[in-house]
Amino acid sequence: MWHEKLKQGFLENDKIMIELSVGGECGEWLPSLTLYDKEKDSWYYFDNNIPPGTTEEEAMENAIKFLEKLIIGLEKPKIKSSPLKEAPEEVYKKVEVFLEELKNESED
Repeated sequence: MWHEKLKQGFLENDKIMIELSVGGECGEWLPSLTLYDKEKDSWYYFDNNIPPGTTEEEAMENAIKFLEKLIIGLEKPKIKSSPLKEAPEEVYKKVEVFLEELKNESED
């Protein structure tokens, strides 16, 4: 299932890769999800609020819960290439397709 793949660091299809990283700072573990567009050779990041964890494991679980919310439509992705620059619409479309693939995988 995709949860375990994400805990190993990333999820991907033929068009994009979503990478999970967790960094510790002052007793907090901060999860971060980045997105690589393979066709455009470009990196983006999810600018959504993913709660930190008190442990690395909790931070990973928070990132997984966030992705689950994206998959079922409870959250909308905010994807940026820089703090002031939104990702192009085509990136959002690729993410939408990928999330649908993950949803179908979860239902199997």
